[in-house]
Amino acid sequence: MPNQPQVHTDKLIKAVFYCISAHFFFFLMGLGAKYLSASHHVAEIAFYRNLIIFVPMIAFILITKKWHLLHCHRPLLVILRACIGCITMLAVFAALSHLPMAYATVIFFTSSLITPVLAFIFLKEHVGIHRWSAVAFGMLGVTIIAQPSGLISMFGLFLALIAATLHSVVFIILRAMKTENPATVTFYFLFTGVVISGVFFMPWVAKPILPDQIWFFLLVGLSGGAGQLTVTNAYKYAPASFITPFSYTALLWNIMADILYWKYNIDLLSIFLGAGLILSAQILLIYYEHANKNKKQKVKKS
Repeated sequence: MPNQPQVHTDKLIKAVFYCISAHFFFFLMGLGAKYLSASHHVAEIAFYRNLIIFVPMIAFILITKKWHLLHCHRPLLVILRACIGCITMLAVFAALSHLPMAYATVIFFTSSLITPVLAFIFLKEHVGIHRWSAVAFGMLGVTIIAQPSGLISMFGLFLALIAATLHSVVFIILRAMKTENPATVTFYFLFTGVVISGVFFMPWVAKPILPDQIWFFLLVGLSGGAGQLTVTNAYKYAPASFITPFSYTALLWNIMADILYWKYNIDLLSIFLGAGLILSAQILLIYYEHANKNKKQKVKKS
């Protein structure tokens, strides 16, 4: 019998745990994807990333007969989230193949700053001077990170900004369907990813997998699946404005990987200065939204 929608209550501590865990898993996924991108197309990496989790998940549903996991209350939103999520993954993997992980990660953080811009363009929402100031402040951080150097690929920067824009759309959709079972959302995301990359890319980009690459494909698949479940739970239990700052824990892991594993000569000053400006801009947006919400509540009471 299909599961019924539950009355939703935010659980902030649980959301923080899920958010930190999710971004650690995504760091591991990015590490594996960057390694594999030297010899495999990003669409092929995305295909196996989804397939490795989708096969055991569909087997679990068939064996346990948990058919309710296939039922969604807002199917159009679930499908839209799955399609945009698949395109986002391709953009993320492509950006990581052209940039050091720390630089790409900081650019991905601008997703929350892009949301007001999207609301202004597509929803015709009023975006006041406070929001525009926060966006400009955050983009200054991007400019500092993108300063001319041998480490920064402008094409990679463009891909990272595309991924950040798509991330902001995904986060909004996740919050809009917080009553959905995270396993259901993940199932349709994986299914869509397998179909899109399998049908439109694999016939032309597939290559033989060498024995020493199997472990990296497994790393990408398993950590990506774990990250998908935990990030869905994070945005299920808390507003995006509360959760977003905790995603910055990912920066530490990525800096360590760039220095210790990839041997990049990272400009830590520009990384932390740029990230600090972007985080400060996000805090300004959160403060503005909170103050605006309190103002509206006072008006209603009066």
